[in-house]
Amino acid sequence: MTLIDHAPVPATLRRRTDLGGTWELQLLDAGAGAPEGARALTLEGHVPGQVHTDLMRAGLLEDPDVAMRERDQMWIGRSRWSYSRSFEWQAAAGAVELVADGLDTVATVLLNGHRIAQTRDQHISYRWHVRPHLVEGTNRIEVVFESAWDAAAERERSFGPLPTPYDEPYPYIRKSACNFGWDWGPHYVTAGIWQPIAIEAWSGRIEHVRPLVTLSEDHRSAGVAVTVRHDRIDELEAATLVAVLRAPDGEVVASASADTGPDGADTVVPLQVADPQLWWPAGYGEQPLYELTVELRTRDGVTLDEWQRAIGIRSVQTVATPDAAGEQWAILVNGRRIRIRGYNWIPEDPFIAEVTEDRLAQRLDQAVDGNANLLRIWGGGYFATEEFLDGCDRRGILVWHDFLFACAGYDETGGMSELIRVEAEQAVARLSSHASVAIWCGGNECVWGHEEWGWEDTLGEHRTWGAGFYTELLPSIVADLDPTRPYLPNSPWSTLPGAKANDQASGPAHLWDIWNNRDFAEYRSSDPAFVSEMGWCAPPAATTLRKVITEGSLLPDNPQVAHHMRASEGMHKLARGLQPYFTTPATEEDWLYQTQLVQARAERTGTEWLRSRDRCAGVVIWQLNDCWPVLSWSAVDADGIEKPMWFGLRRAFAPRLLTVQPVKPGGTQDPSGTAGLELVAVNDGAERWSPSVRVRRLGFDGTELASAVVDLDAAVDENARLVLDDAISKPEDPAAEFLVADVDGARAVWTYRPDRAAAMPRARWVASVAEGDRGVEVTVHAETVLFDLCLFTDRLADLAGLPGDALVADDQLITLLPGESHTFAVRARAGERVPSIDPAALAVGGAILRAANDTAPERRG
Repeated sequence: MTLIDHAPVPATLRRRTDLGGTWELQLLDAGAGAPEGARALTLEGHVPGQVHTDLMRAGLLEDPDVAMRERDQMWIGRSRWSYSRSFEWQAAAGAVELVADGLDTVATVLLNGHRIAQTRDQHISYRWHVRPHLVEGTNRIEVVFESAWDAAAERERSFGPLPTPYDEPYPYIRKSACNFGWDWGPHYVTAGIWQPIAIEAWSGRIEHVRPLVTLSEDHRSAGVAVTVRHDRIDELEAATLVAVLRAPDGEVVASASADTGPDGADTVVPLQVADPQLWWPAGYGEQPLYELTVELRTRDGVTLDEWQRAIGIRSVQTVATPDAAGEQWAILVNGRRIRIRGYNWIPEDPFIAEVTEDRLAQRLDQAVDGNANLLRIWGGGYFATEEFLDGCDRRGILVWHDFLFACAGYDETGGMSELIRVEAEQAVARLSSHASVAIWCGGNECVWGHEEWGWEDTLGEHRTWGAGFYTELLPSIVADLDPTRPYLPNSPWSTLPGAKANDQASGPAHLWDIWNNRDFAEYRSSDPAFVSEMGWCAPPAATTLRKVITEGSLLPDNPQVAHHMRASEGMHKLARGLQPYFTTPATEEDWLYQTQLVQARAERTGTEWLRSRDRCAGVVIWQLNDCWPVLSWSAVDADGIEKPMWFGLRRAFAPRLLTVQPVKPGGTQDPSGTAGLELVAVNDGAERWSPSVRVRRLGFDGTELASAVVDLDAAVDENARLVLDDAISKPEDPAAEFLVADVDGARAVWTYRPDRAAAMPRARWVASVAEGDRGVEVTVHAETVLFDLCLFTDRLADLAGLPGDALVADDQLITLLPGESHTFAVRARAGERVPSIDPAALAVGGAILRAANDTAPERRG
């Protein structure tokens, strides 16, 4: 029982008075570098929101994404700020609390001049009893934000340095790590009331509900342990919890009630469901959602509080199975292995309150439309929102959720463990109702860093670095609050005793050596059990990049372009990635297309190789989305435009994949071109797949040199492979030949030499335009072989005066043989019109239609 100061009035339903909207924002103390005019600054502040967006809205800060203006806003994160407003309050029954769902980050809360609390964790929701400090009528609330950067730096000075990938003190404060800059993101140290804030009055309230689902082995019944924590005022010792579960069609399938126990303890209301409709990941079945309602009532039937969510009935577990290389590692849903095809997710915007539901829905649709079935919430950002997880529940997207640690040693002293405990308990309690949440993970690359990144000199022998969080505190919280889901201490993580975290023989691994040091063909030298990160960098769409480059070309030697590349030695690695395939790009159009093409080929090559390996049960690409216009590893850029990589991975992630692979690793770079080839059918579908595949070896002029029809038979959740006969697969002239395999409208291509070492003809085509049912159809007729043909709709939109993201084509990266044609369907994303297209804009050598061999050297004879 919670003893609180309250008004002794009859019990009533919880009442919430929203304090969002317009506040007064004032600069109290300006940080170093602040413009002179900012030192006595007062303006409108918006709640939820953050200082940066308020300054931009008032015209006092130019968009820091543009050019190098990021450097001009650093003072904001080094300043003190105050948000304040007046509000009206009338007497209310029961307890009265100020509820702040998120304060960013080091804040003092004052009510009518009384200091209510101080906070130092962006990720915690707070509530404080405030009845003694309220008055009838007009009240004044103020939240003062200290500089989070200064607070972190002060803690660093007292505690001593911790190992980090950047010269920033982010491990010393519980704030989104990427606010301090990352290798894909800007340095915007934010402040503000970034989540809703309100006054709540209640006689009893539901703190949280954890519907813990268990499924019988035969799937004919399920249990839902509706686990509730609540608070109530002292006169209401007798109360009841009532839980009602409705099927997707609205029919009540289970209901029960239970008397409440002590406040702060769990009360379990058990429900049983016969013949449940199971929730499945996308591509494996449907996503039926049941509606669960929980009411807290007095004994005489007065409802004090209500909680309602859509839940899914399913089981989830991870399994490690010994094999010749170590241990396979896989995720099972409803007892079935789910071969994971996924993306990592970073914060969608540095100013998180700016992310709209429409924007979020578009990203989730892009994940599903790209054949992904999992998103991993990376540990350097934020806990997922309800809107994000609701969208994943409805779409069948599994969610792997890191706790919020990334790439550094972390302080375990000075009250930090208590903050971690509270934020983790809140997160698990809040998110456990979502069917999509499948795995809790302790953090990102922290254990790997401790093992292999030379942290010893910084840490010494006795200082803590976070191990206690990953191996003791966090797993105990998950075991207590959400035992129905698996926990993984870190990513990467080996399941073999004594093995290092990033040992590919078991558990999830991170494959970064390829991008950092080698040609992408060398993905085929790896054989991991599971990959939770791998990626290749490239620029965004031309229109996205041009919005932030105010002068000069879109080439890497432009300082503004270089400013929007944050990867370590990123431009050098882009150039190294191009070198085997293309000569030095002569124009910005060449450079943009070729770097994007190499990114697409890299991730498609790696993904198809890993999916063709029988032991690899998942590939999670770094990364789906961007938070600002940047050269990064993303498949979708900051304007929501799909890069060619997205289209390549949509094919590589297809539930039924046909791919050509070397019999031994490294086949594409074999200088003799004599490595054996095999055809692999990957079947993640619900039924057996027995394709008859037409395989042809062709000259670059289209001449057929050998052909055959071969049969494959892939059972559900299996791969079928066939080593091709030498007469088909082995070329007479590797520099002048290639292989194609066609089935059911899909085409797999194998070239024996990289582009610049191959005798590819200069691309030639004829393009025509016609009105289609939903937009415009662009048909390309190939006069020569065309490799990886792309139609850049952002440039089409730009020509018509539309935003770059206004149009989208249905496909990209098309390979055509001489005499073949392909029609691109171009449609508007929303209400925009599809403009008329001048076929002259689609000529070879332009910027809109591009093929890999349109810059091939002219060859004679």
